[in-house]
Amino acid sequence: MNLFIVEDSILIQNRLVRFIEEIPGMHVVGVSADIRSAYEGVMRHNTDAMILDLQLGEESGLTLLREIKKTRPEIKVVVLTNHSTEDYRAQALRAGADGFLDKSRDFGEIPAYLMRWQGPDFNSQIN
Repeated sequence: MNLFIVEDSILIQNRLVRFIEEIPGMHVVGVSADIRSAYEGVMRHNTDAMILDLQLGEESGLTLLREIKKTRPEIKVVVLTNHSTEDYRAQALRAGADGFLDKSRDFGEIPAYLMRWQGPDFNSQIN
């Protein structure tokens, strides 16, 4: 599975890459800290899934989420944020997020999400 990470913190980016590279069958195809380069990278690579932060400097990850789901709805997106209020969760899910995780509380759940998406149902959807 080809995964793209959209996160503006270099520390979190590095932690995610190390964390994900340990999951069999996962390949990080790109990392970006802003919406424009993330969108271009996702479209350029054969991206199957994304980990997306909501707060990207002055930009909102919700904008990117809506664009990705409009142009490539098959890409699975899990939002990983420190802004884990019910309002943000509802906005993300309405925008098309396939999952919503709190960075400080749910970081360890990322592999479960990704491995579930790697299962036979996911593979049959993309082939």
